[in-house]
Amino acid sequence: MALVVQTGRSLTIEVDSVSYSIQTAEVTLTPSQTTTQYVTLTGSAAVAGPVTWALRVRAFQDWGEAVSFCDAIYAAAAAGSPVSFELAADGPTTFTGNIIPTYPNVGGAADSALEVDITFEVDGDVTKA
Repeated sequence: MALVVQTGRSLTIEVDSVSYSIQTAEVTLTPSQTTTQYVTLTGSAAVAGPVTWALRVRAFQDWGEAVSFCDAIYAAAAAGSPVSFELAADGPTTFTGNIIPTYPNVGGAADSALEVDITFEVDGDVTKA
């Protein structure tokens, strides 16, 4: 079987009906699920707990731009309402859901491009299409 290396992906986050397709360096959607092992006199059974998700975004700061993701996510974090996201993996597969906005970091090293590194908690389920 041939090795397939997937490279292309895009992230769109919608805040107040405006879609932001930011320039990202890294996007990771990570599930977390616990399993509990029950041992009884008649045997044992594993029971899976609910899945929670986190969306980590490492992108470039764009404070003050005409359509600024950093400014929009800062305002959304102040409002505290979930915002929607769509992560397109390589090919036709997309993952969608809602995230809880988090304040982005500001500034960085003088000798590099300024990045923002945010881990958003996903509100509810993630849908794969």
